[in-house]
Amino acid sequence: MTGMANKLTGDLKKLLGSDMDVEEVKGTAFEGQYKKVIDAVKAAGNEDVKVFKVQIDGTRAEYYVVAVDEKDGRVVGLKALSVES
Repeated sequence: MTGMANKLTGDLKKLLGSDMDVEEVKGTAFEGQYKKVIDAVKAAGNEDVKVFKVQIDGTRAEYYVVAVDEKDGRVVGLKALSVES
């Protein structure tokens, strides 16, 4: 993980106010399945969209799709709840 990715992960942990593991999700599988979500976040923020996964327990996770709206200086995005087997 690069220094910038570590910073983003740490920033998200602070925003969530949680000690849970936060990891950046990379790869085309997520982007392919959730293209409309990625596109919506891109439209609301900048083109640099990041996806993070927070593991709640063995089967439950939360996914955060986020970008920065540099014009208004805010984080924009969506949260998805997931049950994985």
